[in-house]
Amino acid sequence: MKKSAIIILSALTFFTLACFFLPDQFTSTLRKETMGLFGPVLRTADTPVVFFSRMNTKLKTLDQAQAEVTALHQKLAELTLQNQLLTDKAKENARLREMLGFREASPYRLRACRVVSREPSSWWDSVQVNVGWQDEPDLAKDQPVVSPRGVVGKTGNVSQYVTDVILLVNENCSISATVEGTHDQGIVRGQGNFEEGKPRVRVQYLPKDSQVAIDQFVVTSGLGPYFPAGLRLGTVVDVPPISKAYPTFGLYREAYIEPTADLNKLDELFIVLGPKQQKDAPPAQ
Repeated sequence: MKKSAIIILSALTFFTLACFFLPDQFTSTLRKETMGLFGPVLRTADTPVVFFSRMNTKLKTLDQAQAEVTALHQKLAELTLQNQLLTDKAKENARLREMLGFREASPYRLRACRVVSREPSSWWDSVQVNVGWQDEPDLAKDQPVVSPRGVVGKTGNVSQYVTDVILLVNENCSISATVEGTHDQGIVRGQGNFEEGKPRVRVQYLPKDSQVAIDQFVVTSGLGPYFPAGLRLGTVVDVPPISKAYPTFGLYREAYIEPTADLNKLDELFIVLGPKQQKDAPPAQ
């Protein structure tokens, strides 16, 4: 076996040395024939190299695409957050502009305040605002509390820094009212409950022949000692038939209103302190 290998190796060595001494024409012919013989083998051997080279390039491209997708998702999240912040700022700006316009147009002296506390157990009963008698000497109990949309309720206990606001739907809140556009007067009183997520308030002691109808506005009448006339309370949503039971005994009509102020979202409010003081007229020239 070793002898055969030595013979083959010697033959190859002799053949290689002989190629150096052959004429160029014969060498070119031999190279051409060799390339024709071994070309398919070399081409087949090169195919895996090209395939893996292309595969590596494709994998790099896929990694780059995945990195770009991750970066785009992160950018989208940042833009979404910025858009939400801008939307919130725009809403706050619009709300503050509305309050400023309401304050300037109101004939009453208003004290701005912000809701700082609201108990879940008494969500429809009361809230607390960030002003007290130290901030406003004219602040007192039973003063109207309003928003640009309408009456929210009235002040309750007044402390040094915080004041309770009894909401319109509270059973302890009653306001003298009238149906807008008529002479029908009654008492708006909270029911302490709500239906379908919206609080409702009852208007009691309307005249028996009152023609109150759905979608009419109910406003303050100004007959009480605290609430001035013309403050919007709510919109009539239901007018039940006259009941002969207690407490009306068929002598009065009742209606239900939905407050025009959104009592579920209370942020900035106004406390009505009284009519604006008229500035003294300048002396005549």
